[in-house]
Amino acid sequence: MAAPGDPSLGKIVYPTLDAYPQPRHQTREAWFRSIVSGQARGVGPLLVRSVLALGELPYALAMRWRNWRCDVDPRRVTRVDVPVVSVGNLTLGGTGKTPVVEWVARWFRQHDTRVTIVSRGYGGQHGARNDEALELEERLDDVPHLQNPNRVEVAQLAIEEFECELVLLDDGFQHRRLGRDLDIVLVDALDPFGCN
Repeated sequence: MAAPGDPSLGKIVYPTLDAYPQPRHQTREAWFRSIVSGQARGVGPLLVRSVLALGELPYALAMRWRNWRCDVDPRRVTRVDVPVVSVGNLTLGGTGKTPVVEWVARWFRQHDTRVTIVSRGYGGQHGARNDEALELEERLDDVPHLQNPNRVEVAQLAIEEFECELVLLDDGFQHRRLGRDLDIVLVDALDPFGCN
């Protein structure tokens, strides 16, 4: 009990994020982020970073090859009958994609445009929705959210079944098969290129 005149009286104390148990996948993500950022020290993290560094060049070459093929051969990219807006980031998580997807979807709904959110569904249990989809469904009850690794197929389904007028592609930068009309790129203002 605080005594009268105690300076802490009347102050609001907000709980920190540490006060709440973190889901297992967020704990794994934090561990991975600490490894790739160099914050984690020791032999184990050094070995993991070394293995990742060995895989970086082949991965970068494969992605450049894939992107080049999509750029020079338009048949590799499928265009759908409605505009596609993609929201994504260039760095590892933490840029606020979900709130921006919500804002963009809400903006189009307020302008009487039928929107469907399309995403891959990372982190969800087989056949179940992931945390982001559940959060968006709760906040946007009039906007369907379809999850499927084949985003071309699910975008076409959204147009046919929901008569959507705009597909909002959540985290779609790495997905080149679905043609996009607008890319919204998000960066972390405090760490724009990731990993410090």
